Amino acid sequence: MAVIDCKGVSAKIRQGEIAGAYYFYGVDIVQIEDMTRKLLHKATGGNELMALTKYDGKSLDIRNLSDSAELFPMMSPYNCILISDFNAEKYSEEQLKQLFKICENLGEQTVLVFSITGFDVKDGKKSPTAKNKKLIDKIAKIGTVCEAVQRTFPEISKSIMSAVQKKGCTIERGTADELVMRCMGNTVQLKSELEKLCAYANGSEITKKMVSDLVAPSVETTVFALAKAVIFLRSASAMEELDRLCAMRTNRTFIVHAVASAFIDLYRASVAWRSNKISSDMQKDFGYRFDFVVKNAFRDCRRIAPERLRACISVLRDLEQTLNSSAADERILMETAIVKMLEIASGRLELTYD
Repeated sequence: MAVIDCKGVSAKIRQGEIAGAYYFYGVDIVQIEDMTRKLLHKATGGNELMALTKYDGKSLDIRNLSDSAELFPMMSPYNCILISDFNAEKYSEEQLKQLFKICENLGEQTVLVFSITGFDVKDGKKSPTAKNKKLIDKIAKIGTVCEAVQRTFPEISKSIMSAVQKKGCTIERGTADELVMRCMGNTVQLKSELEKLCAYANGSEITKKMVSDLVAPSVETTVFALAKAVIFLRSASAMEELDRLCAMRTNRTFIVHAVASAFIDLYRASVAWRSNKISSDMQKDFGYRFDFVVKNAFRDCRRIAPERLRACISVLRDLEQTLNSSAADERILMETAIVKMLEIASGRLELTYD
């Protein structure tokens, strides 16, 4: 068949067009799990207990897999085999040759599914690693490959509204947007929060107050709020956001890196705005996943000059160096850095940066 997107896979499953082999991977774990669940339910006729064999890809026995692939379905449309988190890089070339041979000789009533949710097939790069790419190319020739890419902000909000409706509740678009921002688009977290919100709403509307009261903001959201409090000169709010970060038991190094990242976003936006660029230019140039991060940075950066943002970034750099080389109280050091950034943002402190 070919390489197709998640919508295409779901449509073919609904229509009963089942391929002999599948390879699901990508950053959107919820979509991968959803496609896998729908496929296995359809292919086994709902009889997974009798027609589904599961393997852990971390310790796959190729010989056992070969035996399973030769089984004939007795009480379902297909004999299904699910291999979870198979990392081809962990297997020898000989083992992969045996695996490829099994794939090439699958019976017409056998469906082999590779579902990857536990590791990054691309290992942080733009393309899958060498051995994993070989497997992906092999599956693409005989079956279906689907990469679950990160959905856009509007797509996630729309999916939330649909999921809520299916559970007998309602949610306005603005409330769905607020939920996406609180979870920073993390679909796994969103799925969990939706279950909680729908149970609480019990058939009624999920309101913004419910989202505010029941959904704890992510670390990233809290970091953005801290950075915003600094540039808006809200000292009390800045310290409250630091309290929240510490209450989350967030690693101190992560806090510093995350706050610095938020200020870098603001600095990029400030420079872009002053260069007559628009938010979409910045999003494309730096590969941001969500446009709302960039749009918020464009909105807030105009309150502070770029040189003062650079000075704040320098303060955070010095903070990290001090934290790594000093036995001083971490909380005091972070509070001191926030106060210094507030003074820089207000113009009361002379600028010093490299």
